[in-house]
Amino acid sequence: MEISSQTTWPAKQEEDSKVKEGIPLQNASLQQLNQVKQQLEQEIGGMGRNREALKDAENRFSSSVECLKYLTPEVEGQPMMVPLTSSLYVDGKMGNTHSLIVDVGTGYYVEMSSKRATAFCEKRVKMLSENCAKVEKVMKEKRRYLENITMTMQQKLFKMQEEQAAAGEQ
Repeated sequence: MEISSQTTWPAKQEEDSKVKEGIPLQNASLQQLNQVKQQLEQEIGGMGRNREALKDAENRFSSSVECLKYLTPEVEGQPMMVPLTSSLYVDGKMGNTHSLIVDVGTGYYVEMSSKRATAFCEKRVKMLSENCAKVEKVMKEKRRYLENITMTMQQKLFKMQEEQAAAGEQ
């Protein structure tokens, strides 16, 4: 269930998913509000995990861009440590600095020049950064919706308590 910016809760969704009718939050029951609240909390949690994955990927590509700056013809033939795992290395020598094998995703690797690899990584950093910003914007909006629902639920509970107290006094 989605909440529109008009603080309404969708009452039904047509089969073609194009037209939604909504009811004002004040007219929704506590149970309906709680369901929407739980769904929003789940969506925000999932989006947070997605944002973190985007940030991690962005950091990996940024790190690659930084490493490529040191890949110059002067380092060709220099000794280096070659990582086999994150904690296991072997001795090696820098080979060809002009041609690289780049992981372009989904298990595909492409041979590229150092300049082209840098451009590829920079493009990925930009794309991931933009996507992360979009996710953060949607999360902010969903948090605002969640606050509206929480406030509406609190108002309804307060009103119910007042009504119960007034009924008890009679």
